[in-house]
Amino acid sequence: MTECFKQDAIGKRTRYYQSMIDIDSLMKGQDYSELLDSYVLFICNYDPFEKDKDVGFGLPCYTFKNTCVENTAVSLDDKSIKVIYNASAYKAVEDKDVRDFLHFVMTNDPGENDFNKLLSDTVERLKDNDKFRSDYAAMNLHDRDIKKAAKEEGAKQQAIEDAKALLQENIAPETIAKCVKLPLETVLELQKEIVAQA
Repeated sequence: MTECFKQDAIGKRTRYYQSMIDIDSLMKGQDYSELLDSYVLFICNYDPFEKDKDVGFGLPCYTFKNTCVENTAVSLDDKSIKVIYNASAYKAVEDKDVRDFLHFVMTNDPGENDFNKLLSDTVERLKDNDKFRSDYAAMNLHDRDIKKAAKEEGAKQQAIEDAKALLQENIAPETIAKCVKLPLETVLELQKEIVAQA
């Protein structure tokens, strides 16, 4: 298993995958009423939903269906379901097979479960398959996520450097925060650092 890091906009990711499933399942000329039931399944090694900052709700599984906000007894019945597993809460899962699988996701230890052993063996074989690795790399959103995170970190570092330069010119921290799009607290901390170094 590969190490995962927290993803932003998991809801929009499920929406994107749902749209891809729908496009693939309808051949040209077919009517939308012929759409099949669909499931988007995410398996995370962290709790993807935060109740408070860095504290999740702790559910091992989150299942989403489209229901009416005003009356949850009314269902849109669009036959699409999104299921997101939180493998870090595997101990709370009642179903032994699911619990064993989520344990495998968290630890990379297939244990005595036959399905997990088969999956582990398959993953190891695929790691040695050049064509599979090439195809996977071509469609891998994980790489895109890493690049996006690096780009965001680079932009943040540039904003910090810009803020420091503007502070040296005695520009008001409130103005700097607006210009470089940093929180005012961050600019004030940078100002304290500059004063301490002077």
